Amino acid sequence: MTWKDTRSHISNSIINSVDYVISIDETGIPSLKNVNAESPDNLRWFTITGCIFKKDDINNIADSIISLKRKHWSDASYHNHRVYLHSRDIRRRQGPFHLPKDEYSNFRKELNTVIGEMPVTLCSATIDKFDHITRYLYPRPVYQLALSFMIERITMFLSQMNATGVIILECRGWREDNELLTQIVNVLNTGTSFISAIDLKRIKGVYFERKLTQNGLKSYWPFEISDIICSRINKYAITGVESDNFLIIKKNIMGYPNHIIGRGIKKFPR
Repeated sequence: MTWKDTRSHISNSIINSVDYVISIDETGIPSLKNVNAESPDNLRWFTITGCIFKKDDINNIADSIISLKRKHWSDASYHNHRVYLHSRDIRRRQGPFHLPKDEYSNFRKELNTVIGEMPVTLCSATIDKFDHITRYLYPRPVYQLALSFMIERITMFLSQMNATGVIILECRGWREDNELLTQIVNVLNTGTSFISAIDLKRIKGVYFERKLTQNGLKSYWPFEISDIICSRINKYAITGVESDNFLIIKKNIMGYPNHIIGRGIKKFPR
């Protein structure tokens, strides 16, 4: 069986065989049930974001993240588990991020410095679910639609760089992961309205990893970064406001400086 048949984990040999590793995360809920004009943002809007890392940069990025954690937590751990940079916990100062005010402020600044200096290319797709169901009699499933937009942008980037890559996704559950894998493989096998199946062959695999190892002593940092960045792009896509947090990542978004909207940030419907 291959990665196309069932959920598989990535290995160093697989990473070494490609040029880029793409971590994907989402913000919001893909379900179209009970969506209306009064729905809160987290129910109305769904964003999926891809962080494209060059293979040769991975070790240096990992070192910068672990250094940040070790500066604020002994052995980069909290309650015997590796500190996990989860955007919601950071914003709410929950768990390991319930730091003294000055230290918390310094941590946020240092986190932004790490992200701002990170060599990464970003692309994203945001669906306004209320407009989607209002405009279309038979609206496409939200996750599938956003994923198609994402895969198109990843493939266009890889084509431009004459490169190959693999996609990594966070494990949710055996059934859920395999259902998602089937959706992705169908897109890769058939192509989209804009990208042919031949071009999509630049994506050499789709793999699944847990955000923490089973013993909790290590975290899978690409998911931490994609979660933080997805949250920032989601907020910008909804409000159109370029916050300080968004401005830190803006230069890394596909299409910067003049064509971010439509290229690096896809909004649907328009």
